[in-house]
Amino acid sequence: METVLVVDDEQGILEALADLLREEGYRVLTASHGREALERMAELRPDLVLTDWMMPVLDGPALIERIRAEPAYKDVSLMGMSAVDVSALRHRYPGMPFLQKPFDIHALMRQVRKALDGKQG
Repeated sequence: METVLVVDDEQGILEALADLLREEGYRVLTASHGREALERMAELRPDLVLTDWMMPVLDGPALIERIRAEPAYKDVSLMGMSAVDVSALRHRYPGMPFLQKPFDIHALMRQVRKALDGKQG
């Protein structure tokens, strides 16, 4: 079973995404900020991290940099989501998919599947 870690400081979005992904057959871990996400990853390495961009404590960019700096996580797929215009983020993080909030559920599920199918290892 593939594991997805969802990171978002908005509880309603976090719960909705977790429920949706569970219904689709994924094991889901949740975290409300980047530091908590790193703690979850230490417990169980996910196949995909789906992270919000603007969060307290440790934001999306800092979380992504920490994950990329850790060799044990080199094969973890990363996906960002944000309410701000994601086109600039796509330029700064080439190859990393981003979802513009609010997003269509079907688009989300396509992106999740694509990210997981493109995993290394």
